Amino acid sequence: MKVYISNYLSQSISILDYPNFELEVDIKLGEDIYPHNFCIDKIRNLAYIPSSLGGEVYVLNLSTGKIIDDISIGGNLTNIALWNDEIFIANQDSNSIYVLDANTLNPIGLIGIDNMPHGFDIDTKNNRLYVACVNSIICIDIVNKCICNKIDTDFKAWHIKIDKEKGEIYTSTLDGKVVVLKAETLEIIKVIDEFLIPIQICFNYEDKKIYVADMGHKAVIVLDYVTGNILDFIKIDGDPQGLQISNDYKLLFVSDTKNNLTKIYNTLDNSLIKNINVGKEPTTILCV
Repeated sequence: MKVYISNYLSQSISILDYPNFELEVDIKLGEDIYPHNFCIDKIRNLAYIPSSLGGEVYVLNLSTGKIIDDISIGGNLTNIALWNDEIFIANQDSNSIYVLDANTLNPIGLIGIDNMPHGFDIDTKNNRLYVACVNSIICIDIVNKCICNKIDTDFKAWHIKIDKEKGEIYTSTLDGKVVVLKAETLEIIKVIDEFLIPIQICFNYEDKKIYVADMGHKAVIVLDYVTGNILDFIKIDGDPQGLQISNDYKLLFVSDTKNNLTKIYNTLDNSLIKNINVGKEPTTILCV
C-alpha cells in the first residue's frame, strides 16, 4: 500500500511509503495544474488529475513522475473517478458529468445534471454514481449513462460517501449538516445537525464508527455507526479536509490544509501516530 496526497497550492502529488510512512517523493505537476481531487489506475500506475483551473484533465505516470497526456474539457472540474476503464468527471460550470474512455481518452458521453455538482461516489456493486449538487442528489446509471433517480433538497449538498454495508448515502452540506439517505430510493432517513463545516466522510466498518472532517470545529468528529451519536472529537489543531482510512481500518489519515501536514491516527484510541510534512494545502488522500 502507498498513500497519495494532492497538494493544491504547491501543485504536486506526495507519495508516502508503507509501513513507515516516510515521504517517498513529491511529484511537481507544473505551473498550470492545481490538483484537488484525483483518482489512480493501479494497473497502469497512472493518476488522473483534473485541474481546478483551466478545465484540463492530466494523466500522470506515477513511475516516472511525468505528465504523459492531457484532455481539455473546460469549466470548473470538481471530482473524478475511475470505473471499468471509464473516467467520470464532474463539471461545476456546465452542470454535467463527462465520461472518457480510459484507454483512448476519447469522450464516451455527457450527462446533464443539476446545478453545481461537487462531490460524488460510485456504487460499484449496483453500477450507480451518486452526485451531490447544490440543491439535489442525483443517481446515475453508469452503464446506460442516464439519470435513474433524483431528489430535490433544501440543503446544500457538498461531499458524498456511500455506506456500502447499509446501502445508505451520507452527504455533508454547506449549511452544517450530514444528511443520510437510502441509496435505492434517495429517501432522507436522518439529519445530523451537530457540525459547522463538514467536508469528507469515511467509515470504519470494523469498529462501527464514522469519521467526519469538520473545518469549523477544527476536528474530525467520530460518530457511532449504529446510532449516529457523537463519540469523540479528534482535535486537529489545523484545518482538516481530506480523510482516508487504511484497508485494515487501523489507521486514519487526515489532510491538514492549514499546517501542510498529513496526520496519521490510531483508530483504536484516536491517538496521533505521526505528522508528515507534505506540500502546500493538502486535500484529497488515497490509499492504494
